[in-house]
Amino acid sequence: MTIITSRRFAVVLATAIGLVLSSWCLGQNDKAEKAKPKALAPPPKITISKETTWAIEPRRDDGFIDYLEVLNRRYSKDVTVENNACVLLYQAMGPSPDGTRMSDRFFRRMGIERLPDEGQYFQSFRKWAASQDNAPPINQINDMEYRADERPWKAAEFPLVAAWLKENEIPLLLVVAATERPRYFSPLVNADANPDGGLIEVMLPGVQESRALARALAARAMWELAEGSQFDAWRDLMAMHRLGRLVGQGPTLIEFLTGVAIESMAFQGEFRFLAETKPTAKLMTLYRKQLDHLPARALIADKLDVGERICFLDCAHRVARNQMTLNEIFVGREDNPLIDKLSEGVIARMVDWDEVLKSGNQWFDRLAEISRMPDFLARTAAMTKLEEDVKKLSEQKRGPLALLDGKPTITQAMSDTLISLQLPSVTQVHGAEGRVIQRMRNLELAFAMAIWRSEHDSYPESLDILAPKYIAEVPKDHFNGQPLKYERTDTGYRFYSVGKNGKDDEGRSYDEGADDLVVRMAVAKDAK
Repeated sequence: MTIITSRRFAVVLATAIGLVLSSWCLGQNDKAEKAKPKALAPPPKITISKETTWAIEPRRDDGFIDYLEVLNRRYSKDVTVENNACVLLYQAMGPSPDGTRMSDRFFRRMGIERLPDEGQYFQSFRKWAASQDNAPPINQINDMEYRADERPWKAAEFPLVAAWLKENEIPLLLVVAATERPRYFSPLVNADANPDGGLIEVMLPGVQESRALARALAARAMWELAEGSQFDAWRDLMAMHRLGRLVGQGPTLIEFLTGVAIESMAFQGEFRFLAETKPTAKLMTLYRKQLDHLPARALIADKLDVGERICFLDCAHRVARNQMTLNEIFVGREDNPLIDKLSEGVIARMVDWDEVLKSGNQWFDRLAEISRMPDFLARTAAMTKLEEDVKKLSEQKRGPLALLDGKPTITQAMSDTLISLQLPSVTQVHGAEGRVIQRMRNLELAFAMAIWRSEHDSYPESLDILAPKYIAEVPKDHFNGQPLKYERTDTGYRFYSVGKNGKDDEGRSYDEGADDLVVRMAVAKDAK
């Protein structure tokens, strides 16, 4: 059974979308053996204040801040059973999404009773197809899934996919209904085997399963599109788009990046929809207005300022209390004698933890300020400088013998090590946010072009002609502030953004070994 925890899923997601994620670590499931409690050390001296602990409540029984509850309270504010999309999503997924059994405490925190273990729950295509009689090889199953997501298809072409979608009709009805709700709160709860574990041990299997739900909606939309069910196809595409925005509301970088990945899948389907259909201008305007009513996209700055900061503080507190070591925070690192030494409990007790926490908050203050800079180029330069400064911390030639210099040196070494281990790769996640922003601009512009086409039976000679009738303002390139590159072709048009690298790759996208964000549109001869 795959255990999805905040750190482990970060590795999976980084591989999937080419991002390096941050400070979330390995965990365990509720069937694992209960961990042996660590030896208790004298409680460290930590001042509760905005400068040190950041949050001043709620507090645990031992007087320290309960950081897990800090996030749960913050992100559950004004959330009810009736407005929380997660309630219906779990009714669709069941109590063990992706094979990981969620604890009773998880459901109580969400405000509902635990779901029955057996029920008509969603099954991913790979799992369902592999369980069928005369199942094809796994490589063929994977190929069917990807091809059905990407383009219109009919049941005769992918009968196994069609049968799977019919099998999941009820769960997918719940998913579509869930996306109509305005809030998303998935409680952060540890496994029963370690209920007092830290934030880096929180399990997030529902995040992984939400991607499978999105793939199902994408496949069904492409099927509906091939069958001429334009309204149904658009309904599923919008449900997928809303799902991405909702999942991104969670406090973790993983939820944000998963939301971005789902929204990117929605963009792909929506561009395909525009290429395959030819609705009236009135109907196209109606579709376009629905985009304006999507839930607001979460900001990466908020994830870094709150979720990542709190994860850092929670880890620092646990190291200070001898409940965690630096080796447990960063699994799989190269051997480092200094970290090995700092992981010893006796060394941790010599640290001035107030200074460590103050220093960490200053780094996150700087990160949050940079993340909110309005200009992409300036923000990128500032983030690159920050990452260079963090890299210098990890490259300092400070061996274990340096700790003999006393408490100030030990404190500085602990502070530098925690920051170098836990500060996320901000330029990568910043780039992911930039791409989804630009793709949304591209989609809005593509709708304006489609409405123009419905009235003129052609595409405009320049983008400027579209404003203000077809679009209030022609968007600029998010990455350099310059006009988008546009050309009208014999069969349609092409426009593109230069992408994160800021270089005009002449309309070549990532799939072509470059970085431009390209929209190519050709009018389908049999557009419906």
